[in-house]
Parts: sequence; structure tokens; C-alpha cells
Amino acid sequence: MRILSIHIYGYGKIIEQKFDLDHDFIQIFGENEAGKSTMMSFIHSVLFGFPKRSEGEPRREPRLGNAYGGRIKVQFKDETAPIEIERIKGNRAIGDVVVYMPDGTTRGEEWLTKKLNYIDKSTFRSIFSFDVLGLQDINKNLTEKDLQDYLLRAGALGSNKYEDMLNAINKELDRIYKKNGIKPELNQEIDAIQEINEKIAQVKEYEDEYNSLVEEQYKIIESINVKKHGVYTLNQALEEKMKDILYHSEIKEWKELQSKLDIEPIEFPEKGIERYEALKNHLINGKKDVELREEKLQALIREERQLELPEEEDLKILESIVKQEPDIKHKRLEIERLQVEVHKNEEQIHTLMNDIGWQEEHTDVDDSNIVRENVQSLLSKYDETNLLNQFYSKEIDHLKTTMRELEEEISTLENTQLSDSQMRAKKEIMDLEFELKEKERMYTLIERDYEREKIERNKRNKFQSTLIISISAVLIIVGILYFILSNEYIFGSIFLGIGLLSLLLLKLGKKEETDSLKTDYENEVIALKDKINDIANTHDIDFDFFDAKDRNAELKNLISKRISNSVKLEDLEETLAISDSSIDQLNMDLSRVKEKLMVSEEIENSQINGVIYTIRDIKQLRRMVDKDKEKIDHLNREIDSFSSDTKEKIKHLDIDFHINSIFYEANLMLDKMRKTRDTYMNLREQINLFENEVGVINNRNFVSEQEMNKLFDFVDANDEDEFYYYGRMYNVYKANEQRFKELSTKLEEEHYDQNKRTHLANFLTADLKEEEARMRETINSYQEQIDEEQSILAKVNQEIKHLEKDGQLSELHHQFEIEKNQIEAYAMDYMSLMYIKNLIEAHIKAIKDERLPIVVEEARSIFENITKGRYIDVMYDNNVIKVKHSNGQIFDPSEISQSTKELLYISLRISLIKALKSYYQLPVIIDDAFVHFDEARTKTILNYFRTNIDDQVLFFTCKLEKSIPSQDTIILKEKIRR
Repeated sequence: MRILSIHIYGYGKIIEQKFDLDHDFIQIFGENEAGKSTMMSFIHSVLFGFPKRSEGEPRREPRLGNAYGGRIKVQFKDETAPIEIERIKGNRAIGDVVVYMPDGTTRGEEWLTKKLNYIDKSTFRSIFSFDVLGLQDINKNLTEKDLQDYLLRAGALGSNKYEDMLNAINKELDRIYKKNGIKPELNQEIDAIQEINEKIAQVKEYEDEYNSLVEEQYKIIESINVKKHGVYTLNQALEEKMKDILYHSEIKEWKELQSKLDIEPIEFPEKGIERYEALKNHLINGKKDVELREEKLQALIREERQLELPEEEDLKILESIVKQEPDIKHKRLEIERLQVEVHKNEEQIHTLMNDIGWQEEHTDVDDSNIVRENVQSLLSKYDETNLLNQFYSKEIDHLKTTMRELEEEISTLENTQLSDSQMRAKKEIMDLEFELKEKERMYTLIERDYEREKIERNKRNKFQSTLIISISAVLIIVGILYFILSNEYIFGSIFLGIGLLSLLLLKLGKKEETDSLKTDYENEVIALKDKINDIANTHDIDFDFFDAKDRNAELKNLISKRISNSVKLEDLEETLAISDSSIDQLNMDLSRVKEKLMVSEEIENSQINGVIYTIRDIKQLRRMVDKDKEKIDHLNREIDSFSSDTKEKIKHLDIDFHINSIFYEANLMLDKMRKTRDTYMNLREQINLFENEVGVINNRNFVSEQEMNKLFDFVDANDEDEFYYYGRMYNVYKANEQRFKELSTKLEEEHYDQNKRTHLANFLTADLKEEEARMRETINSYQEQIDEEQSILAKVNQEIKHLEKDGQLSELHHQFEIEKNQIEAYAMDYMSLMYIKNLIEAHIKAIKDERLPIVVEEARSIFENITKGRYIDVMYDNNVIKVKHSNGQIFDPSEISQSTKELLYISLRISLIKALKSYYQLPVIIDDAFVHFDEARTKTILNYFRTNIDDQVLFFTCKLEKSIPSQDTIILKEKIRR
């Protein structure tokens, strides 16, 4: 099978793309995430079905609602033409597949599976698909036996399915039985049945009495069964006797009919009356039909003689001309269309040439993909560099603008900058004002407390003053009274002196209290205010200290930014200069491309790709114009040939030839001739029809007369009345015969044969009922005997149960039978698995014995080829593979290097593919299997696949192999739309 092309509707990230794969060897290159794995999975899915969710493989359904699936165009060697296989999302998880055959018919999944020889996806991957994981597995720390098994599997089986099956079977066998095991189920059942046997031996002492009772039980049961069988037989006979009584009347009727029919049968034609009446009516109607048709026939003959039949040759000539009308009209329309198309294409060529500045066509200009890709690369670099230039320019302009703004801000801040002395004065005033506020606050608090105390003290002093004044006044009055009344001057002087002294002390106390209101706080507040006023008069402090401090910090920060931006500006200007030189070089390269394309330098660089596509369009249009002109010339020659032939043919038909009217006139004359011929033929056909009908009717009338005479002769009747008499006699006989047959059939169904019916007919119904009564009495007697024996059996059963020790022995026997059946079931499973295991091992051995020698023989030349003669032979003997070095030494695979093991594995895989060629002819898929090989080895292996493999090879890689021609390479990348 060869894959010619694939069309992906929607699968993973690939949406609506087509790929041409019609090559013996094709390299499919793409970076990571380009879609290589998606394309491989798509091929597997279309051939074998979409991945099921249980397979653990991504289904890769499109996320944007696109159709899921696609189609593959393939060529089978046994098919004459390519077929297309389409698989889309359907009701089943694997999707719905339709195979489109070359003849237009379709096939389904079953046909495709059979066509692929029933290979499944996993087998296809293990045989026809190479990937890096297969080579990595051989580099694991495998034992010598594991390595041999791995290589033998690669050369004989292609997969490890059989080994997995054997491992699963061995695991199941071990689960069921091991020779000296304890846990396996069969071992446990054997131990259990042995334990039951031991328990049964312990209760054997009751066995003799138990067996005697069991034997008696058996005899009673046998006797009961014999009597029951007798009852059953009598019941059957009773039912038969009741049935005889039921059908006795019908048997009697049957016997009477048998006597009536025991005469010579009456003969009469089958349905004779009906046939006679039908023939009589048919004869009367037939004579009327003959008269009517003969009258119509004469009228048609007269009409036929008036027509003139046209010549058949003239009809053929006109029909030939008319048949050519669509073709000639189509050709003339095609000429007009082609002329319009040529004119349109010429104008389009002229327009396209004007678009790219061509004055004349340059068909030798190179417009290949290499040139286009080179231009695309240059434009990408140019756009990238130009974008960087724009970015650098914007950054430089932004920095310059920023620096100008910084300069303005710095200048503004420097103009509003304050001196250090002003800042210190402002700071000192702020501290003094804070101290002043604190002192004023303290003074206010002290003054408020002092006033409160003063009020209380004044109240107290007022009381004391009042008291002292009162006492002083009393003393003064007493002293005066002493002076006046008693002339006691000493006591009077004392009282008067004490009173005056008290008033003096009271006055002096009030004076001292008034001076204590002035405190040090008032002096300090006045001093602070004076100091603040002195500093404010000396310095200009009309500003906000914190705003001034923030402006100073901002000024320092702006100066730092100005220095940093200056350094950054120098770096950007240097980078911009380098980028400008790169753009100049790219412009020169693009100018050389324009020169090669013969286009003007004024065309924008971004339009060069469009110019290349335009040149391609010009060349394509020129080829189309030349091809259309050739078609026009060919069609004109065909029309001229038709005209000359037609003139010669119609010269005797009185028709003037003109290419525009010839078909109309030919159609007109042909219709006239056809109508005349059709009318004549219709008349002739009707005449023949009527003549045939008259003959047929006359013949039928004659036959009817003959049939009527035969009916009379059959019963030897002379007239119609006698014939009807015999008919009535016949019907009575047939009715009796029919009833006799019905009774015979019914009685036979009830198994009453001839002898039994005759025997029962001789009995009376009363005799049969008397026999029935005797049977019932016998059945009742048997039933009484059965009841007595069942009573005895119940007692025996009770004694048996007592001896069984509450069912212990019976239960043990029951358990023994259960365990025995279980052991037999496990043994059957074990033997079945052993049989399957032997079959698989025999199949593997047969495959190895038959296939491995062929595979190894082919692998010798492959291994020698891809090792470049370092190893000259691959040998297989006793299930062991060995290789021979060119120096004569023989090595086991475990003794050779890792890289040589990989080459040996590849050789066996390729050899297996060739050995299976008669069964499968499928493409080989390589999924970056050689990514870790060096360049020389990769080239050697790929060269072998290209030159020595008959099947198609699809090589998916993320490392582009330049040794493979570009026409054999597909590059996966984002789809570019123009």
C-alpha cells in the first residue's frame, strides 16, 4: 500500500490542510509542536480507527468545532486505480469510515480491515513503525537472556503480545495450583476435602445400621414408585377411555358415511356448472366483439392508404445533423468563451506587468520557492530590524523628552531653592513656637487652677477678714469704753492696740497675696515671643518648612535620574547605529533581488513576495492563453469540417445551408417526416392489432364451443337440462365425501386409526362408561396402598435422621461432594489454561522455526550494509543470535557496543518487514528513531531505507536531513496565507 496524499479536515492543531506524499521516501520535517505526531496519529486513526478513551492515547479532537477526521488517498497493488479512505466522527468511538472505490462505489470498515489483512494498530506500530523508544529499550540494563529475547521478538514476532499472554496464563496457573503451595485455590480445596474425609471416618461406627435403614428406605421408595407408575398408567388409560366416549358419536357418523360412500364414485367435470355458464357467456360476447372490430379495421385501412411514407435515409441524415446541434453550439460557445478568456487573460497579464513595472514579459526570471524563501527571510530580518530601530528611536525620543522634563523640573526647583540659614532659622522658630505653645498651654492650665483656688481663698479670707474686723472693732470699742468709762488706760490701751494691730495685719496680708499672681511663666512666655519676633525680623521665613525639605529631596532624586538617563541614552544611540547599518545591508540585498526579478527599485520591499507571486501568475496566465488559442484553432477546424459534410448531405433535400439556421430547418423537416412516419406506423400497428384481435376472438369462440361439447360428452348429456341434473347429483356425493374426509382427519389427529375406529363403532356409549368406572376403582385401590407405604417411609426417614446425628454425616457427605465438584472445576480451568499455554508456545515455536531463519538470512546483508562491512554475518542457532566481525571473531549481542546493538535491532526489524511482504504491504513510519545517531550513521541508515526498501517510507524528524532532496521533503509550519 502506498499513501498518495492526505487531507486533514480537523485533527489536533492541524485544520483543513492537504499534503502530497506520493514518494517512495519522504522526509516530513518540523520543529517541536509543529504537528509531526499529530500527522502520524492521523494516519493511524484513518486506517485503524480513532483512539478510544480506554487506550490512554489523546483523541486530538479540534477545539474550534471543525470537522473531526479526514481522508487518505492510497494505492493498493491489487487495485487498478487509487482509492480514498475517509474517516470522520460518528456514533462509534473509532468513527465512521467510508472507502471510495475507483468505480464510484463505496465500502465500509469490514472491507478495509480485510484489505489490511486484519492487522490492528498496535501490531502495525510494533512492526512497521520505528521510534526512539524502541532503540532506548535495547540500551537498558538487560541480561543476556533478556537481550536475546528482545532481538528474537524483533525478528520473529514484532511485538510482545505472545509473551504477555504467556505471563498472564502462568500467573493464573500459579493462582490456581502449585505443587507444594499453600495459598493457591486448588491446594486449599485439596486440604479441605482431606479434612472432611477425616471427619467422615470419625462417624463411621453408625454406618452399618445407617446403611440397613437406607436400604429399607430404598426398597419402600422403589415399591411406591412402582405403584405410582401403575396409577400413572391407569390414569393414561382412563384419559384414553374418556376421549373414546367424547369422540364416540363422531366415530359412529364416520362409519355411516363410509357405508354411503361405499359405491361407485359419481364422475362430473370439476366446477362443471360454472365452466359451462362462463363458456356460454364468453361465446355470446365474442361474436359481438368480432363484428365491432371488423368495422373499425376497414376504417383504418382507408386512412393508411392516404399517407406517403418518407425515405429512411433522409431521416437518418436529418437525425445525424440534429444530434450534432448541441456539440456544434457548445463548440461555438466554447470558442466565444475561450476568446473572451484569452482577452481577459491578456488584459490581466498587461495589468500584472504594469503592477510590477514590466514593459515586456521576462519568462526566464527565477521565481522558485528558494528565491521566495530567501526574500521571505530577508524581509523577516528587515521587519525585525526595522521594528527594533523603531523601538530604539521611540526609546531615545522618550528619554530625550524625559530628560528635557527633568531639566525643567530641576531648573524650577533650583529657582525656588532656600538657603541653609533660612532653613535653620525656620527650624529654630518652629521649635520656639512649639515651646511657646507648650508654655502658654501650661500657663493657661496653671492660671485656671489659680483662679479656682483664688475664689475659694477669697471666700475663706473674706470670712476671716470679717471675723478679724469684727473682733478688732469689739476690742477697739472695749478699749475706748475702758478709756471713757473706767479710766483704765492700760486695759483700754491693750484692747485698743490689739484691735488696731489686727486691722493692720489684715491689710498687710492682702497686699502680699496680690503680688504672688505674677509668676515666672508669664515672664518666660513674653521672653519667647520677643525672641521669635527678633528672628522673624532678621530672616525671611515666610515658607513651609516641610515643603521646602521635600523640594530639596526631590531635586537630589531628579539629578540622579538625569545622570542615569544620560548613560542609557548613549547606549541606545550606539545600538541604533548598529541596527541602521544592518538595515542598509538588507536594503542592498533586497535591491539585488529586485534587479534579478527585473522590477523597479521604487517597489516597496514588502511587495517583493507579491511580485514573485505576480510573476508566477503572469507565467501561468501566458500558458493558459497559449493553451486556449490552441483549443480555438482546433474547434474552428471541427466546425468547418461539419459545415462541408453537411452541405454535401442536404443538397437534395431543398434546404439552404447556413450555420446559424441549419439546425432549425433540419429540426423542422425532421419533425414533419417523423410525424408522417409515426402516423403511418401507428395506423399499421392498429391494423395489425385489430386483425390479430379478430383472429384471436374467433379462435376463442371456436375453443369455447369445443369445451362446451366436451362437458356434455363427459357426463353423456344430450342437452343443458340433463347436464344440470348430473351436476346436482355430483354435489351431494362430494358433500358427503368432504364430511367423511374432515372426520377422518380429525380422528387421525386424535390417533384413531382405521381399525380402532371400526372397533369402537361396534360398541355402545354405555359400555364405554362402564369400563371407565372400573378403572377409577382400581386407581383408588392403588392410591390407598401408596399412602400406607409412605407412612412407613416417614418412620424410616426419622430413624435415619436420628442416626445421622442431627445431619452431621449427611452434611459431611454434602460438603465432600461440594469440595469434589469445586476441585473438578479448578482442575478443568487448570487443564484448559495448560492447553492454551501449550498452543501459544507451539505457535511461537512454529513462527520462530519457520520465520526466523528467513529473517536472519535477510538480516545478514542488511547488517553488513549499515555497519559498512565491519560485521559480515548474523547467525541463529538454538534460539540464540550471534554476529560475526570482519576479523572472524563471533560475538554475543551483549558483548558488542550499544550502537552496534541498535543497528542489529534495526536490521532484524527491516528483515521482518521484508519477510512479511507477502502478508502485509504497508508503509514504514520512522518517528525520529535516529535522533541520537551521528550524521554519518544517520545518512547510512536513511540511504538504505531510500534504496533498498520496496515499501513507502515516511520519515518524521525535527532535524532536517539535507542529504534528502527538497522534492522529497515536506516542512510543517504555520500555514502562510497571501
